[in-house]
Amino acid sequence: MRTLLIIAVLVCGCTEDVGPEEEDQLGGGTAFTVDVPATGRVFVDLDTAAAIDVPDPTMSFAWDLAFEGWEVFTSGGLSGPGDGSAFGPLDLETFIAGERPAVPFLIDDEAGGAFVRWWAYDGSQHVIFSRFHVYGVRDAQSRLFKVQIITFYGEVQGAPVSAIYQVRWAEVTETGSGATQLISDLDATAGGVDAPPTAPSGCLDLATGMPLMLTPDEALASTAWHLCFRRDSISVNGELGGPGGVTAVDVDAASLSVEEPVEQVKLLTSESELPRFDATDHDKLTDPALVYRGDRILSAFGTRWYDASKDPREPRQVSWLVVTSDGEGMFLLAFEKFEGANAETPGRMHLRIKRVR
Repeated sequence: MRTLLIIAVLVCGCTEDVGPEEEDQLGGGTAFTVDVPATGRVFVDLDTAAAIDVPDPTMSFAWDLAFEGWEVFTSGGLSGPGDGSAFGPLDLETFIAGERPAVPFLIDDEAGGAFVRWWAYDGSQHVIFSRFHVYGVRDAQSRLFKVQIITFYGEVQGAPVSAIYQVRWAEVTETGSGATQLISDLDATAGGVDAPPTAPSGCLDLATGMPLMLTPDEALASTAWHLCFRRDSISVNGELGGPGGVTAVDVDAASLSVEEPVEQVKLLTSESELPRFDATDHDKLTDPALVYRGDRILSAFGTRWYDASKDPREPRQVSWLVVTSDGEGMFLLAFEKFEGANAETPGRMHLRIKRVR
């Protein structure tokens, strides 16, 4: 399903000569620049390290990354016809090492929203940990729920398995919160990373506590669920996520940065974060500053490739693993600096890439 009107823009994508000092700091690689206008989408071919003209990006396999303002897309999933994907952020040392990193999964461009970064990734252990943010979920009947993800790991026949979620939630009204509900074995494995996209995965009706196993196509046609869990992704049944009219928001986004250090996140437990869940009441969930919405097209990059606390914004000192449109090539990518950044665009971006497959 293609839901975006995509405008191709041809811009400069030239490689650069880099001085010895800068090359030593960044561990070499190929440097190039991309000019991102305030409107329109710019397409990049990583094999040539250049921006390219793409008349019909919904049909073309020539592009690997696209930039539109402060959004980054890969050529796969809902954004393009290819098999592109990405993972990150990784530390800058990964880029300097120039070796293919071990990552727990790759992220396609897909419908996503409030839950897009519910986890933190520990690259040394290849484990993800819940940030324990509290999320508000509102359905088409105006029922309001608070939700907290406890863990991504469970057991199957005594063996640890990823994508077996534990989740707690409660309905919230003006008079108080209902009983806290807990599900400990919500199966979001979807048959594993090599399974076909038609494999079913766990969805949840927050009103009844009923888990459902639905394929992506079944979920897109059903109003019987609020949240769907598929490997690391959590979808909301609204807008691109489904027909249910459900919207959601990260209640803690302002007070708990989505970039909490993983060392800090690893210390959090279900018990330590229960008081914050319990304290989330109707007034907090209906704060006018909170913007509830369904899912939209999101990539692995989200808002994590730049530092929004700086004015003008600056690239974060991290790296990314990007799979090319053909699904075969892999590159490490780092953003070095922006020139002319403003609220609409990073302006001229200086990037560096290294092929790792």
